[in-house]
Amino acid sequence: MSESDKALVVFQSKKIRRTWFKDEWHYSLVDIVKALTESINPTDYLKKLRKRDEELGSYLGTNCPHVEMLTETGKKRNVLAGNARIDAERELGRPVTTRQNYLSESEKKKLQDKSKK
Repeated sequence: MSESDKALVVFQSKKIRRTWFKDEWHYSLVDIVKALTESINPTDYLKKLRKRDEELGSYLGTNCPHVEMLTETGKKRNVLAGNARIDAERELGRPVTTRQNYLSESEKKKLQDKSKK
């Protein structure tokens, strides 16, 4: 994985961790909650939100895997992560941008060869 694969995304000057997982970008849900709510404790906020809204809790538990991401201190932790590709594609009725949409042809070939192994 290259450094660009581990890059932070900035949303309204808030950092959101992401990682390349199962051929898609996955974003830290806690970081997204923190950016949108400015909560002091976004982990607790998300936990309470999932408890109060059973449908949301069920959706996140089913569709949002725990993936390894780096913390601010450089430690690796499993983080609840998600992406919006499936929902966006369903809504738009067409594929949305993924990593393969903007790779050069030689990089796409390398990825395809790597995934066949």
